Amino acid sequence: MLFSSITFLVVFLPVVLLLYYYCPVIKGKNFILLFCSLVFYAWGEPKYILIMILSILFNYRMGLFIADEPPGGIRKKIVLGIAVAGNLLVLFYFKYLGFAASLVNPLFSGLGLPPITIKNIIMPIGISFYTFQSISYIIDAYKDRNLVQRNVLDLGLFITFFPQLMAGPIVRYHDINEQIYKRTHSASLFAGGVERFIAGLAKKVLLANSFAEVADGIFELAPLSVPTYYSWIAIISYSLQIYYDFSGYSDMAIGLGKMFGFNFLENFNYPYISKSIREFWRRWHISLSRWFMDYVYIPLGGNRKGRGRTVINLYIVFFITGLWHGASVSFILWGLGHGTISFIERILGGRISAVIKDGIIKRALAHIYTLACVVLLWVFFRLELRESVEFISNLFRYNNTQDHPELSLLVDARFYMLLAAGIAFSAPWWRKIGSLIQGGPLAEPVRIIKYGVSLGLFVLSICSLASNAYNPFIYFRF
Repeated sequence: MLFSSITFLVVFLPVVLLLYYYCPVIKGKNFILLFCSLVFYAWGEPKYILIMILSILFNYRMGLFIADEPPGGIRKKIVLGIAVAGNLLVLFYFKYLGFAASLVNPLFSGLGLPPITIKNIIMPIGISFYTFQSISYIIDAYKDRNLVQRNVLDLGLFITFFPQLMAGPIVRYHDINEQIYKRTHSASLFAGGVERFIAGLAKKVLLANSFAEVADGIFELAPLSVPTYYSWIAIISYSLQIYYDFSGYSDMAIGLGKMFGFNFLENFNYPYISKSIREFWRRWHISLSRWFMDYVYIPLGGNRKGRGRTVINLYIVFFITGLWHGASVSFILWGLGHGTISFIERILGGRISAVIKDGIIKRALAHIYTLACVVLLWVFFRLELRESVEFISNLFRYNNTQDHPELSLLVDARFYMLLAAGIAFSAPWWRKIGSLIQGGPLAEPVRIIKYGVSLGLFVLSICSLASNAYNPFIYFRF
C-alpha cells in the first residue's frame, strides 16, 4: 500500500486515526499502531509478514541477551555480533545473494566448477530500512542497557511503524524510544502534520510522477539513439524525480508521525542548493548519512586515526552506501564516485579557498560544480554500467538523430511548466519571504492562504491519482 494511493488516503489512514484517537491509553494506542502497521505491510506482501514478525522476535530476544550480560564482557560482544550478523544475513539473502552469485560464477567457470544457481528471489519491500532500524536498536541497547526494550510489542512498533516502514526516514532507536511511552497530542501538532503530509503528497504525485513519466520514457530507449538534448532532459527530470519522490515520502512520513504524536528528524534539507558534495550529503537523505556516521564511520575510527585511515573509512562508508541502495556494480560506482569527490574536496578545499576569495562568483561556481557532479552520478543510479557509459557519452556529443519523434509529444509545454516549478521549489527562497511576513499585518491572511493552498494541492493530488494510473514506487529496489 502506498501513501500516494486512494486506498491509503480514503480508507486506511482515516480508519487508523479513528481507532487511535478513540483509544484513551498509550499502551492501547501503541497496540493499534502496531497492528495497523502489520496490516499496512501485509496489504501488498502478505507472505513476507512472517519475516517481519521473526525479525521483531529475534531482535527482542537479542536485546534481552545483551541486557543480561555484564558491561564490557566478551560474551556481550559475541551476542552483539550474532545479532547484527543475523539481521545482515536476512538482508543479504533477499537483496544480495543473486548479485554475489553473478560475481563468483565467472571465477567458478574459469576453475571448471559448476555455477551457483539462484532461484528468482523477490525482495521484501523496505527490508533495507527496517533492517537498519533493527541494527540501530541492537547497537543502542549494547551501548546503554537502559535502552533495552522489555516489551516485545513496543519494540515491534519501533520496527514496523508504517509511516517510515518502507521509505524512511531511518529512525535511530535512541532518538525515538522515549516517544514510544510518552508523547503529546494537540490540535496544532496534528494540523502541522496534515499540512506536512499534503506537501509531501503533492511533491510525489504532482511533481515526481510527472518527471518520472518523462524520464522513464526517454531512459527506456537505447542511449545512443536519443538526441543529446533529450538525454539532458531525461537526466534532469530524473534528478528532480528522485528528489521530489524521496523528500515527498519523507515529508509524508514526518507528517504522519506528527498526527500520531511522534517527532521524526528531518531527512532532506534542499540538497540541490549545496556548494560541495560533502554539503550535499549533509542535506540529502540525512537519516541515512547519520546512520552511517553513528554506526559505521565513527566505530571504524572516523577521522581520528590519521589521513590514510580517514580515507579508507570514507571509502568504506560510500561503498556501503552505494551497495545499500542496490545490488549492482553501477550502484557501487555511484557511491564510490561520491566518495572520491568528497576525498578530493578534503584535499583541495582549503587550497581553492586560499586562491579564490569567497564571493558570489565562488559560490555560483561551487553550486554549478556540485550540481554537475550530482546529476552525472545519478546516471549510474538509474542505469546499469554499460548503459550508463553510453548515456554519459551521449550527453557530451552532438547527436541530433530524429529516430524518436514521439519525444516531442512527451516533452511538451506542460512539462516545461512543471520543470520550472520543480527547479524553483528545490530552493528554500519562500522561507525568507515567510520570515519577513511572520508577526506582521499580513501574517493572518497569509496563514489563511496557506491553508487554502494546502487544500488545493490535496484536491489536485487526489484528482491526479484518480485519473492517472502512473504512480511508480521507486523503493521496490530498496
